[in-house]
Amino acid sequence: MLVNISQCLLTGQCGFIDCHLYEYHYFKEEKTWTEAQQYCREKHTDLATVSNMTDMKRLLSNSAGDMRGAWIGLHDPPGVQRTWYWSLAGEEFNESETDWKEGEPSDRGSGTENCGRLTNTPKWEDTGCQWQEYFLCYDARLKMFCC
Repeated sequence: MLVNISQCLLTGQCGFIDCHLYEYHYFKEEKTWTEAQQYCREKHTDLATVSNMTDMKRLLSNSAGDMRGAWIGLHDPPGVQRTWYWSLAGEEFNESETDWKEGEPSDRGSGTENCGRLTNTPKWEDTGCQWQEYFLCYDARLKMFCC
């Protein structure tokens, strides 16, 4: 049911609240993690931040069911002792909200694996940032009025 703003305010059913809504974009184009981050920052907001299962399910539903592994904004900057961060500045990484694939992060393969990707299971895994992967971007829109 569509309700206009004046009706909401008059009836007291709505108020002015800051709401963060994210729109996800799955790109079937292979880029390194850094190239994907740069693309997302230029064309959207940043690589996808996945902080809960609700976001995970939205990411998968936006990929039309044919998603393979894709970069997300998860990374462990070189020189930092195994501390994970989200690409988006100010977005805090919460260890209790992680969804790593069993045995991950592992650092197996060729050297240190400092970048995170979302698998189609959906779980996270670490891998080398130099590999070419599909990627997930998001657009953040600040909505000043929510009902």
